[in-house]
Amino acid sequence: MTSGHAEHPEAGAELFAAAERLEEAQPGLGHALFASVREAISAIERYPHAWPPLTGWDREPVVRAKSTKRFPFRVVYVVHEGAPVILAYAHERQRPGYWRRRYDGLLDR
Repeated sequence: MTSGHAEHPEAGAELFAAAERLEEAQPGLGHALFASVREAISAIERYPHAWPPLTGWDREPVVRAKSTKRFPFRVVYVVHEGAPVILAYAHERQRPGYWRRRYDGLLDR
């Protein structure tokens, strides 16, 4: 996923793993996940501040998340120097907050 955003190195790997699991369960479902994520990213790129800050986040920059359509995944991101930086493609009901460790040091690179 490239264009007007950056991505934590682990985020892409987790998206591919999720899509692969879905594709194995039902052919075409992994591709549908990619399409849904692309749609969410496109919206984030156009309107990066449109989604509310995550509850309980008290640091700058603010962490936000955009849900995908059809799938229980969220694109978790921050806006850095005007562009989204994706921290995770997180399942909404699995391992909440695991991506928080990715935030530390990411923007210092």
